[in-house]
Amino acid sequence: TTPPQCSPSPATYFQYTTVTPPQCLSYTLNTDATRNIGYTSSINYCDDVAPFSNTTSVWIRFQEPAGTLLASSPVSPNYCGTVVTGWYAGQYPSPVFTTATSIVCFYYATNTCSSCATISVTNCLNFYVYLLPEPQSCNYRYCTL
Repeated sequence: TTPPQCSPSPATYFQYTTVTPPQCLSYTLNTDATRNIGYTSSINYCDDVAPFSNTTSVWIRFQEPAGTLLASSPVSPNYCGTVVTGWYAGQYPSPVFTTATSIVCFYYATNTCSSCATISVTNCLNFYVYLLPEPQSCNYRYCTL
Protein backbone atom coordinates (compact mmCIF):
# COMPACT_ATOMS: atom_id res chain seq x y z
CA THR A 1 0.00 0.00 0.00
CA THR A 2 1.17 3.52 -0.69
CA PRO A 3 1.48 5.91 2.23
CA PRO A 4 -1.31 8.50 2.40
CA GLN A 5 -0.80 12.01 1.07
CA CYS A 6 -0.64 14.27 4.12
CA SER A 7 -2.86 17.27 3.47
CA PRO A 8 -5.14 19.29 5.75
CA SER A 9 -7.86 18.93 3.08
CA PRO A 10 -7.63 15.33 1.82
CA ALA A 11 -10.03 13.33 -0.31
CA THR A 12 -12.65 11.32 1.59
CA TYR A 13 -14.06 8.05 0.22
CA PHE A 14 -17.50 6.82 1.27
CA GLN A 15 -18.84 3.28 1.45
CA TYR A 16 -22.60 2.90 1.93
CA THR A 17 -24.58 -0.03 3.31
CA THR A 18 -28.18 -0.56 4.44
CA VAL A 19 -27.40 -3.07 7.19
CA THR A 20 -25.72 -2.46 10.52
CA PRO A 21 -21.95 -2.82 9.98
CA PRO A 22 -20.22 -5.18 12.44
CA GLN A 23 -18.10 -2.34 13.87
CA CYS A 24 -21.29 -0.66 15.15
CA LEU A 25 -21.91 -3.73 17.31
CA SER A 26 -18.37 -4.64 18.35
CA TYR A 27 -15.85 -1.93 19.22
CA THR A 28 -13.48 -0.84 21.97
CA LEU A 29 -14.85 1.88 24.24
CA ASN A 30 -12.49 4.73 25.17
CA THR A 31 -13.50 7.16 27.94
CA ASP A 32 -10.05 8.64 28.65
CA ALA A 33 -10.60 12.28 29.71
CA THR A 34 -6.93 13.14 29.13
CA ARG A 35 -7.39 12.92 25.34
CA ASN A 36 -10.05 15.67 25.29
CA ILE A 37 -8.83 18.92 23.69
CA GLY A 38 -9.63 20.73 26.94
CA TYR A 39 -7.02 18.69 28.84
CA THR A 40 -3.68 20.49 29.28
CA SER A 41 -2.30 19.22 32.62
CA SER A 42 0.27 16.89 31.10
CA ILE A 43 1.79 16.24 27.67
CA ASN A 44 3.29 12.87 28.50
CA TYR A 45 0.59 10.58 27.09
CA CYS A 46 1.02 8.39 24.01
CA ASP A 47 -1.24 6.19 21.92
CA ASP A 48 1.34 3.40 21.83
CA VAL A 49 -0.56 1.45 24.50
CA ALA A 50 -3.58 -0.87 24.26
CA PRO A 51 -5.82 -0.88 22.31
CA PHE A 52 -3.57 0.95 19.82
CA SER A 53 -0.46 -1.18 20.41
CA ASN A 54 -1.87 -3.75 18.05
CA THR A 55 -0.49 -4.87 14.72
CA THR A 56 -3.92 -4.20 13.22
CA SER A 57 -6.14 -1.14 13.58
CA VAL A 58 -9.02 -1.38 16.05
CA TRP A 59 -12.53 0.09 15.97
CA ILE A 60 -12.90 2.59 18.79
CA ARG A 61 -15.89 4.49 20.13
CA PHE A 62 -15.12 7.59 22.20
CA GLN A 63 -17.47 8.40 25.06
CA GLU A 64 -17.55 11.00 27.82
CA PRO A 65 -15.48 12.12 29.64
CA ALA A 66 -13.15 11.67 26.63
CA GLY A 67 -15.59 13.39 24.31
CA THR A 68 -17.48 11.64 21.53
CA LEU A 69 -15.74 12.75 18.32
CA LEU A 70 -12.22 12.96 16.98
CA ALA A 71 -11.29 16.62 16.61
CA SER A 72 -12.05 17.71 13.04
CA SER A 73 -9.81 20.77 12.89
CA PRO A 74 -6.17 21.28 13.90
CA VAL A 75 -5.50 20.99 17.64
CA SER A 76 -2.48 23.00 18.77
CA PRO A 77 0.48 20.98 20.04
CA ASN A 78 0.61 20.33 23.80
CA TYR A 79 -3.15 19.79 24.16
CA CYS A 80 -5.11 16.58 24.88
CA GLY A 81 -2.28 15.16 26.94
CA THR A 82 0.38 15.05 24.26
CA VAL A 83 2.93 16.94 22.16
CA VAL A 84 1.86 15.85 18.64
CA THR A 85 -1.92 16.13 18.31
CA GLY A 86 -3.99 13.98 15.95
CA TRP A 87 -7.12 15.38 14.26
CA TYR A 88 -9.44 14.03 11.56
CA ALA A 89 -8.91 15.94 8.31
CA GLY A 90 -11.58 14.18 6.23
CA GLN A 91 -15.34 14.56 6.06
CA TYR A 92 -17.66 12.85 8.50
CA PRO A 93 -20.16 10.42 6.93
CA SER A 94 -23.72 11.75 7.13
CA PRO A 95 -25.92 8.80 6.11
CA VAL A 96 -26.39 6.13 8.78
CA PHE A 97 -24.16 3.04 8.38
CA THR A 98 -21.85 4.90 5.97
CA THR A 99 -18.10 4.52 6.41
CA ALA A 100 -15.73 7.30 5.37
CA THR A 101 -12.04 6.66 4.71
CA SER A 102 -9.62 9.58 4.91
CA ILE A 103 -6.70 10.68 7.09
CA VAL A 104 -5.81 11.86 10.56
CA CYS A 105 -3.24 14.65 10.50
CA PHE A 106 -0.68 14.99 13.26
CA TYR A 107 0.12 18.60 14.20
CA TYR A 108 3.79 19.01 15.09
CA ALA A 109 5.66 22.29 15.68
CA THR A 110 4.06 24.71 13.19
CA ASN A 111 2.86 22.14 10.63
CA THR A 112 -0.83 21.21 11.09
CA CYS A 113 -0.31 18.05 9.01
CA SER A 114 3.36 17.12 9.48
CA SER A 115 2.49 13.42 9.22
CA CYS A 116 -0.69 11.43 8.80
CA ALA A 117 -2.38 8.04 8.90
CA THR A 118 -5.29 6.54 6.99
CA ILE A 119 -8.38 5.93 9.13
CA SER A 120 -12.03 5.01 8.66
CA VAL A 121 -15.08 6.50 10.42
CA THR A 122 -18.50 4.83 10.52
CA ASN A 123 -21.78 6.56 11.33
CA CYS A 124 -23.61 4.14 13.68
CA LEU A 125 -26.77 6.31 13.99
CA ASN A 126 -26.23 7.75 17.49
CA PHE A 127 -22.43 7.62 17.55
CA TYR A 128 -19.33 7.24 15.39
CA VAL A 129 -16.69 4.52 15.55
CA TYR A 130 -13.14 4.99 14.27
CA LEU A 131 -10.71 2.46 12.80
CA LEU A 132 -7.44 3.76 14.22
CA PRO A 133 -3.89 2.50 13.73
CA GLU A 134 -1.15 2.89 16.30
CA PRO A 135 0.54 6.28 15.71
CA GLN A 136 4.09 6.20 14.39
CA SER A 137 5.81 7.11 17.65
CA CYS A 138 5.34 8.23 21.21
CA ASN A 139 3.85 11.63 21.95
CA TYR A 140 1.50 11.21 18.99
CA ARG A 141 -2.12 10.98 20.14
CA TYR A 142 -5.67 11.14 18.82
CA CYS A 143 -7.55 14.15 20.22
CA THR A 144 -11.25 14.22 21.01
CA LEU A 145 -13.95 16.77 21.71
